[in-house]
Amino acid sequence: MQSNRNIIAKAAVDTSALGNGGRMNAEQANQFITFMRDYSSFLKKVNFIKMTKTTRDLDSLEVNKRALRRQVENADNPATGTVTQKRRSLKAIGVVMPYDVSFQYMKENIEGKNVNSTLAKLFAQRFANDTVELAFLGDESDTDNFININDGWIKIAKEDSDTHKFDTEGSADYLNTVFPGLLAAMPNKYYSLYTEEDKSKIKIFCSPTVNRKYKQQLQARNTALGDALITGGKNVSYDGFEIVPVAFIPDDIQIVTPYENLIYGIYGQSLEVYHDVVPRKTRHEYTLLADFDMEINNPDALVIGGNFTAQTDTKKDDAKKDDTEQTA
Repeated sequence: MQSNRNIIAKAAVDTSALGNGGRMNAEQANQFITFMRDYSSFLKKVNFIKMTKTTRDLDSLEVNKRALRRQVENADNPATGTVTQKRRSLKAIGVVMPYDVSFQYMKENIEGKNVNSTLAKLFAQRFANDTVELAFLGDESDTDNFININDGWIKIAKEDSDTHKFDTEGSADYLNTVFPGLLAAMPNKYYSLYTEEDKSKIKIFCSPTVNRKYKQQLQARNTALGDALITGGKNVSYDGFEIVPVAFIPDDIQIVTPYENLIYGIYGQSLEVYHDVVPRKTRHEYTLLADFDMEINNPDALVIGGNFTAQTDTKKDDAKKDDTEQTA
């Protein structure tokens, strides 16, 4: 019988075991994904899907309310309820993550023979961090070669006609304007649907700056809660809904939805690691290949807040500028 240590060692993403490179086996791929999720607390909580191919359909069923009727004997009881199927899909995009490691680092590294496993963990952490950033900020129309890899949740939410938008009009009054406005825009049916043990699964996602300003607004009220925030520094909620600060969310954007409505899919069979030794350049070259995608499962259960009025005015000004330049 194998010991736990032997099982873990066999599954470890040890790049040297792959020779000059190749596709990870199932154990290695699972371990790499585990490294990713262990590093990113956010990936642990969202709807994380390990895809078995590069595309995957996402089906969500919805049953209309008030379908109950009194039974009628010896008569037809016509259907009053309908089941609506909404289909969305994940389409994994291929990415490459190349890293160079110097001979000097390999010689001096205190990890010794374990350096490959250590590097694999670092690669998994970097991959997790980059993909979570893309999951929020991705925009295929952007000129930045990192940001334009794929559309992220913010871009999808802004453009999807089924999501709910709340125009903050640039307000920084999170206590009395922004947070209550966001929650008011969420359809009431989801408040009961996404409740577990009397605690709502719906979260308010915002930037750390917005979270800090909201705390300051609470502190200014001179209440017991305000005093506790000054001394304790703990995270807070609004009207029972947990506020989750996310480093990658811009200050002018807020999202209200459950974690499970944010989907992150990775094609497990696409994970490949290549390792080349380049003596003339005195370095090791590592290359990670992977395929992943992001999606919103049910756009009707998501509210996005932002200064949409200002964005519309900017677009109008840009259009006028273009017309003026063409006329000139």
